[in-house]
Amino acid sequence: MPLFRTDRYIRITITDYLLEKSSETLLQILQNVSDLRNVQMTKVRVDQEIQGKIKIEEWYEITGALNVPEGGKSFWVISKSSTSNEPYNFFMRVDRNSEAEDYETAQQITSDWVNQSIIKPLESAFSIQEKSINLPEEISQVALKLGESK
Repeated sequence: MPLFRTDRYIRITITDYLLEKSSETLLQILQNVSDLRNVQMTKVRVDQEIQGKIKIEEWYEITGALNVPEGGKSFWVISKSSTSNEPYNFFMRVDRNSEAEDYETAQQITSDWVNQSIIKPLESAFSIQEKSINLPEEISQVALKLGESK
C-alpha cells in the first residue's frame, strides 16, 4: 500500500490561558498520548530593547516524535499568549505519514488520528474558544492572501 505524507497544522485558542499553567497542562496531555515519544518542553525568552524600554516575550516549545506504524516523523508545539497578529495560544505542527489506497484516504486517517489522539484530550482539559486544523497547503494559501493584502 502506498505511503503518503499527511501533515497537519493545528491552532487553538483557549479561555483562561495562563502561560506556565496552560503549558504544563498541555505537556502532561501530550506525554500521555501513546503515539508520542520523547516529549520535552523548553521555555523560550526574548528580551528586546524598544525605544529605551525592555520588552520581554516568553513562550514554551514542546517537541517530540511520532511513533506510528506508517513511520511517523515529529511534532512541534508552541504555547504562547494570544496577540492580534497571532490570535491563538497553541500552534502545533504534526508531521506524519499515512498508509492508504489513495491520498484522500490517507488524509482521512491522519485527520481521525489527530482528532482522537490530540484534540479530544485537549477538549477535555481546556475550554476551547476556537480551533482550526489545516493542511500545509491551506496555511500557505492564508499566508499568500495576507501577503497580497499588504
